[in-house]
Amino acid sequence: MLKTLAPLFLSLLFISNVQAATPYRLGIVLVVDQFRADYLMRFKDEFVKAGGATGGFRFLMDQGAYFPLADHELFQNMTGPGHAGILSGSYPYRNGISINAWFNREKGRPEYCVEDESVKLIGSDGALADKMGMSPKNFNATTLGDELKNVDRPSRVVSVAIKDRAAVLLGGKRADIAVWLEDKSCQWVSSSFYVKELPEFVKGENKKLKELSDKTMDWGPYHSAKYCSTESLQTPWGIQKTFDLALAAVDGWKLGRGNDVDLLAVSLSSHDYLGHRFGPNDSNLKEMTLQEDKKIAAFLQEIAKRVPGGMKNVFVVLTGDHGIPPSPKNLPKEKIPGENVDLKLITQSIESAMTDKFGKPHSGKWVESIVELQVYFNADSMTSAKISPADAVTAIRPKMLKEKYIDQIWARDEIMFQRKVPAGEYGRVLDRTLSLRSGDMLLVLNPFFYSDTYPMTHMTHYSYDRFVPLILWGKTFKPGTYRQIVRIVDIAPTLSSILEVIPPAQSEGRILTEALR
Repeated sequence: MLKTLAPLFLSLLFISNVQAATPYRLGIVLVVDQFRADYLMRFKDEFVKAGGATGGFRFLMDQGAYFPLADHELFQNMTGPGHAGILSGSYPYRNGISINAWFNREKGRPEYCVEDESVKLIGSDGALADKMGMSPKNFNATTLGDELKNVDRPSRVVSVAIKDRAAVLLGGKRADIAVWLEDKSCQWVSSSFYVKELPEFVKGENKKLKELSDKTMDWGPYHSAKYCSTESLQTPWGIQKTFDLALAAVDGWKLGRGNDVDLLAVSLSSHDYLGHRFGPNDSNLKEMTLQEDKKIAAFLQEIAKRVPGGMKNVFVVLTGDHGIPPSPKNLPKEKIPGENVDLKLITQSIESAMTDKFGKPHSGKWVESIVELQVYFNADSMTSAKISPADAVTAIRPKMLKEKYIDQIWARDEIMFQRKVPAGEYGRVLDRTLSLRSGDMLLVLNPFFYSDTYPMTHMTHYSYDRFVPLILWGKTFKPGTYRQIVRIVDIAPTLSSILEVIPPAQSEGRILTEALR
């Protein structure tokens, strides 16, 4: 009899230990896209007052461990690499996501960071055959959610965002589902990498979107904007629909009501869309931030109702994936020069410098492609001239540095392989960001200069693009404002510690012990 009961006793003991070791039922990771570090500082007095069981920004700041300055530490700060580092604790030189897209030398074409030709997009009516699928195929790292799965924890992992790369890179390899908005069809989609069919909770939200197809909205600078239009996604409506989907996931899959911690990652893409158009000093961005505050408060209030035990069994992480520089229109040019630089002008300058030094290119051009200020040389022209990319960069550097918008130029290979890494922090951010996918030559613009891709954009290593806020809220975290600079890669190992799993495979961060009870 005792022999018969022994396995059952050990099994029950194991289950008990797993549950006892888990201090939370639900973890929520909130990422506000393009959320500069100073937004919380500048608008604090206008946020919803902290009080009660939950609230918005001010509640999280006052009752959580608030780090005003968290550093992404990247050479080029943008959505793909920003989201890739948050729950993996890794840098691009290891995880492979150095920019949003790169030029694929083998395929001879640009490649998007989460594209995957082997999978299909899945909508409410099944596969969207004419749409390229998305997955973390190019992401050479695991996330916190993956590590929960890797030790057979019964955790559900869900990530949602309007942007596909945000959802995919937060979710990682083993997310139960990553969901994003396919704006042309105005429906939430996933891919066959995750599911064969959309869950009912996603289909239900798509039905609500379909009912808005012939309706319009007004907000801020936009009047009679159609829902799911470019304009509507630059408004708080996009924030609300993202939270609606997140709550639908909580209800549909009963997140926070299982035997272990579930993980829900939510990225708010609309802030970035609006910021690219108007810049961080615009009144519309302030209003967007105040609206986000209210919607986060309402979202967390709904979470408190759904999770047994309420918010005492929930942890919340709030951060951003990158910042944004001030608009040139807000800077006195005679004191702080700054402007958008025409990409055609940059290309012409490189072609001219190369031709002056090496003669006319064999294939008619020296530059094959420029992606996010990373320059890919034409392989045929380089081979015919018998020059390496590193040699070419060394040769044209003196002339290129005379351009008013250029601070420095670097060859990928001189950093990665010749190990000519600049001294100090400048060299460290450059070194940890490059990968084999990076361009042959990297252009470093002067502060407050940036490309003309958008009216406003972010893609540098300067503080305005690197620094975001970080808040850790929950019963395991000590409330307070912590003035030291911390790193975004510290998030994953800190959460791994409190959830008692190994940090993600490529993680390089530290545990923020100062913020732990």
